[in-house]
Amino acid sequence: MESRFNMDNVLDLDDGAAGYRISNPPIHLVVPVMGILEVFKTVTLEDLRSRSCYLTGYLEYLIKHFFGESSQHRSTKIFCSIITPPEFHERGCQLSLRFSVSIDIIYKELVRRGVAVDKRYPDVIRVTPVHLYNNYVDCRRFVTALEESCKVAEASL
Repeated sequence: MESRFNMDNVLDLDDGAAGYRISNPPIHLVVPVMGILEVFKTVTLEDLRSRSCYLTGYLEYLIKHFFGESSQHRSTKIFCSIITPPEFHERGCQLSLRFSVSIDIIYKELVRRGVAVDKRYPDVIRVTPVHLYNNYVDCRRFVTALEESCKVAEASL
């Protein structure tokens, strides 16, 4: 406790669970931060950004390949376009998808399948492959869930 007010950016906790008492930051907020700080010790921000660009680029490719308006691989009449800037230096890891139909059913079906996305009515769903814990398989699983969701939505048109 003698280091409490040093303001030296060093987390100095008491031993055990007592280190997370109310006068200190809440445990549910500190533990994830401590975990990510351990990750940052093993990798550079440049490496993380590179992984983010590759992962988001892969998802972008899959979306265009399976859901683009002129795609021959689309499994439904529903299509979408990516309205996020195409240049990596102009965006983060989120892609905003504008659909050719209302997103109500598509969004509900994605959530039902356990997919965490964000909605912006009337026709945009935002998806974010986060490079710290998502991988290429997760991107492919998302596309499969989106295909299934679009099929359900198309059946209700």
